Amino acid sequence: MSATMSVVNPVAQTRGRPRIASADIAILTAARQLLISDGYAGLTMAGVAATAGVSTATLYRRYQHRDELVVAALSDEVAAVLPDTGSLRGDVSTILRAAVTSMSSERGQLIQSIVGDASRNPALRDLLQARMAASRRVELAKIFQRAVDRSDMPAPDDMALVIDLLSAPLFYRLVVSGGAINNRVADDLTDLILRAVGAA
Repeated sequence: MSATMSVVNPVAQTRGRPRIASADIAILTAARQLLISDGYAGLTMAGVAATAGVSTATLYRRYQHRDELVVAALSDEVAAVLPDTGSLRGDVSTILRAAVTSMSSERGQLIQSIVGDASRNPALRDLLQARMAASRRVELAKIFQRAVDRSDMPAPDDMALVIDLLSAPLFYRLVVSGGAINNRVADDLTDLILRAVGAA
């Protein structure tokens, strides 16, 4: 799973009465709070319902199981639109600086709370991939393809590897090394990525 990973906000099928927006917000807020305090293993549907002040029936009308709720809690925090600044440097810098902001917020804590469980839980991992990571990778590929079309960089032999190069370093610092995550690091990483892809 990638640190900048992101974008589709899963919406469970509505059953019965119309949904109430305030309940949606309360449920996702409660889920995020409990993920941070109790981790994925300690998160229960009953606990989320109680914290949100809704009935379990209200919760299950929105999310059929815990993994759907977890993915919704994560994806609700992700901006869907990626930049188009007109230059590869501008796009990469904007993405990395936004990732720094995200990882320094509650979202960074959420990622840390589930990353180990996602690696051990194929169902959760696949849901995160299908509903968040896959669509974001498509959008990231468009950024590099625009750069190729502008002759800002040569066409890469492996676009997936280029996307990993953009997404992985800050994520590694967040969940593995504990290294600094700030705008200076984002700017240094921008320079390294541009050199790695042969940017003009």
